[in-house]
Amino acid sequence: MHVYFSVLNWLFPERVGKKYKAQYCIPVNGEYVIDVDSYLVAFRHKHKIDDHWFVCEQCLDMSKRLTLHVCEVIQKYYSKLAVVFSGCQGFHVHVMDFNYYDWVQYHWKEPLWAHHAARFKFTKLLQKQTHVFDRAHFTVSVDPMRVVTVPNTINGKTGLICRFVGTPKDLELLTISDLLERSKAFPAQSHSEALDDSSVRNNGPVKSCAKNGASPTVQG
Repeated sequence: MHVYFSVLNWLFPERVGKKYKAQYCIPVNGEYVIDVDSYLVAFRHKHKIDDHWFVCEQCLDMSKRLTLHVCEVIQKYYSKLAVVFSGCQGFHVHVMDFNYYDWVQYHWKEPLWAHHAARFKFTKLLQKQTHVFDRAHFTVSVDPMRVVTVPNTINGKTGLICRFVGTPKDLELLTISDLLERSKAFPAQSHSEALDDSSVRNNGPVKSCAKNGASPTVQG
């Protein structure tokens, strides 16, 4: 089961619905989020889905390098960054001190527009300096109505925890093997044993995080 939260804070969250009605909810600000995946760049490696983790460790290591690079670029503009392991093939970078006022003026008749326009401008700026945006990932970061995975919940594709890592420095010091070990949903038993449990088995086979088995966007 996937659990999500909104990247925006709302004055009247119970009114949140379709985009054209969002002005009645009154968005007040929120996080800026980037979804980083390794398949956004081509690199030579032996792609292998590990039977223990159901992810390719070399792909995840490339995602780590891409994440550290985009964090370095973001820190030219903002300082409060939180990195989260997606539980599958990449990472989510949360810019906690992002403020739309830095990029556009508030439009009281269309408050959602200001959030979209600010994210669009910032994403375009980052796109010129990084390699983490294809069309789908660009949309994820620009869309203020987007929802992202709640940290410390289980990824439905791999059974791993969407683990909060910390700062970019914390990610830099963390090895991929340690990250995967910390992301076990069932620490008291092996990952493969946990997947044999009837409660997991009843949900069907676990899919790999290969490109053809996962969506490149954060699903809503």
